[in-house]
Amino acid sequence: QYLTTEGKIMCSSHVTRDLGVYLSDDCSWTYHINLMTSDARRMASWVLGAFKDRSVTTMVTLFKSLVRCKLEYCCPLWDPSKITDVRTVENVQKQFTKKIVGMSSLDYWQRLDKLKLLSLQRRRERYSIIHVWKMLNDKAPNNIGMNFYTSARLGLRVTIPHSI
Repeated sequence: QYLTTEGKIMCSSHVTRDLGVYLSDDCSWTYHINLMTSDARRMASWVLGAFKDRSVTTMVTLFKSLVRCKLEYCCPLWDPSKITDVRTVENVQKQFTKKIVGMSSLDYWQRLDKLKLLSLQRRRERYSIIHVWKMLNDKAPNNIGMNFYTSARLGLRVTIPHSI
């Protein structure tokens, strides 16, 4: 139990929500990922039920605008490290792309190539790389205190405080 500044008792919780992102008491994102993918699957199911046109252009546009945004909200924060969580997120796109005309016989990577899509994991990696570049170039705040320096032998290096 904890006390608030007003002296009221605050009970501990196994999961905390802030700005729509859930973090469990063991610092795992699994709870958030399961909720988020469930919501994305529900939206994908609605799209597939509401739209009879399964053409590439229609389905990719609907996926990008209605489903993928649910899978990528705040993703640099909760980027999964557990392979089961990575697969859980990726399976939403994997199952949706299988329903597009002419894609059912292709494997997932062939479908992505044909549809000109990146895997969701690759997109999250890209977001993180872009954000670090922005911090390095003072285009985004460096709230976590990453220290960038150049090593003559190793090039650009970064240290991250232990308190993170």
